[in-house]
Amino acid sequence: MAERSDVLVVAGPGDTQDLILSAVAAHELGAAVVTDLEQVAGPWRDAAVVLVADDQARRLAGRALPHRDGVFLVGTDVGTLSAWSTPLSARVIPLPEGAAWLATVLVEGSSRARSPVVVVLGGSGGVGASTLAAALAQLGADRPQGAALVDVDPLGGGIDLLLGAEQTRGWRWPRLNGAEGQLGDLRAHLPVVDRVSVVSMARGPALDLAREPLAAVVAGLRSWHSLVVLDAGRSLGPAAREAVRLSTRQLLVVASGIRGVAAARQTVAALGLESPELVLRRAPGGLPPDLVAEAVGYPVLARLPEEKALAAAAERGEPPARGSRRRYRRVVARLLAELVEEAGNG
Repeated sequence: MAERSDVLVVAGPGDTQDLILSAVAAHELGAAVVTDLEQVAGPWRDAAVVLVADDQARRLAGRALPHRDGVFLVGTDVGTLSAWSTPLSARVIPLPEGAAWLATVLVEGSSRARSPVVVVLGGSGGVGASTLAAALAQLGADRPQGAALVDVDPLGGGIDLLLGAEQTRGWRWPRLNGAEGQLGDLRAHLPVVDRVSVVSMARGPALDLAREPLAAVVAGLRSWHSLVVLDAGRSLGPAAREAVRLSTRQLLVVASGIRGVAAARQTVAALGLESPELVLRRAPGGLPPDLVAEAVGYPVLARLPEEKALAAAAERGEPPARGSRRRYRRVVARLLAELVEEAGNG
């Protein structure tokens, strides 16, 4: 165990403690388990995340410990969780429905996993959001632990097609849609292209992707990859909203025409985006970047060049960051460097 535990678990023996420790072990985190509250002061101060079982909430509140962030009450007794959340300045994770959120909390709050999660959204149809997501993941795969690309668009036809991986064996969303919050390393089970682990939709009936498995899968991927890219498509459903919630950066691809800008404004409002950064898809006669930024209300982070070869490459199943599309690759590389550098400085 590391000198500074990733997680402090304040829980007596039983089902809640077992579930918490199972989730901790799945993400290979270090945990300090305390049942004797005389010993809680040091770990309380030092742990990255504190998980308190409902059976210990009253006793812990009586210790009058100093306020700290990253405290979560976990258990099946919703009444107890609600009653002690304010005295402990803690957020509530009800079980079993909150198992996915527990995994997310462990990954986000631990000292181990700080990989950026970038969601790419289309401000309107046909602006190349999926192409950008795939290119970011490809170039991000050069980092030490590679990258993961997650398809969140049930009507997009499967992002594995864009990478030429439709025949590559591995799990796709129908296999993962029942996932809960205790996933470990998925890399051995997923299709991999150029060191990009791909979680794609499958061809067939449209999948009603739920928030909980998406949270569990992203939490697992984030532990084992240097970058996670989410392709949210144009859906306004629960999975797209969850993708936004899970992200550390939000990229909104905007066509520079008047209709594209108007559609982007609607997308921002419909999804309640709080901090999107615009990637401008330039078009003949389009608005200049400063006017687009002013109209949408958020900064333009990058401008994508028009590359007619991209569409033909996609039809061939050739990943967008390969081949002779150097201008596009250079822009995406600069964008990725900015995203990753700022994440590293955060």
